[in-house]
Amino acid sequence: MVLSAAAYSMFTIFGKNVLEELDSVDVLLWRFLLAVPLAWVVVVIRARFGGPGPLSVAWFPRFSAGVLFGGVAWLAFAGLDQLPGALYIVIIYTYPAMVAVGSTLLGRPASRQVWMAVLITMLGIALTVPEVLDGTGGATVVGLLFTLGNALTYAAYVLYSERLVSDGGDGLVASAWSLTGSLTFAVVAAAISWPFDAPNTFGGYGSAIGLAAISTVLASMAFFLGVRRLGPSSAALVATTEPVLTLIWVVLILDETLKPVQLLGAALVIVGVLWSQRVPRAQPTKA
Repeated sequence: MVLSAAAYSMFTIFGKNVLEELDSVDVLLWRFLLAVPLAWVVVVIRARFGGPGPLSVAWFPRFSAGVLFGGVAWLAFAGLDQLPGALYIVIIYTYPAMVAVGSTLLGRPASRQVWMAVLITMLGIALTVPEVLDGTGGATVVGLLFTLGNALTYAAYVLYSERLVSDGGDGLVASAWSLTGSLTFAVVAAAISWPFDAPNTFGGYGSAIGLAAISTVLASMAFFLGVRRLGPSSAALVATTEPVLTLIWVVLILDETLKPVQLLGAALVIVGVLWSQRVPRAQPTKA
């Protein structure tokens, strides 16, 4: 899940260049248009060395999950279009709490330890974007609704994905089918907003490839493998290391500096994640 969060966090770096040349729907289509063939190449090569083949899992539920994820991605762009980035980050990362609530409603109640970790993590995320404390700025009701919808649908995707991988199906094959479903959603969205544009510089194509290979294929495959091993609530909390990792890329690649309050927020996110993974100490049994 940390690998998945790291790969997703690079979206900020890759996406910045691509969005200078394309609109959100075109970026959505290029992301999955490049990612899907790459994902299937990984599955096929692995199958030749004895791994599970493309039809080793029930494909339709995974494909349906991918269509849902395509909607998640569209809502993300719609929310970002109308909200300040800092406010968007704080709102979208309410999804671990939604995952915990959803797990409870599905008969897998989150422990007190997980709820405490959720509170610590959400506080840390708020501190990593101190601009949000200055007010909502240009926030609109529509933007808030889109972003809350983004968080809710992503929480549903996390819960649905956990149910898919719990049946013993292979995580990499599941990821490939999921990305295929996302491509289907992106094609429909691009058809509605036709005409379709392509990047016009080598840098744009390079960023689009990085977006597809790292922030989509690697991120998705690591996500499915992580959810299977951790369960939805803990996996969602570990995934919240993404904004902290984004801050690291901003410092290392964009040569920006961090405020002390952002460092405190990053530390709280890490504490929350570690707390969610803490194994309770065994109690001695009475004679």
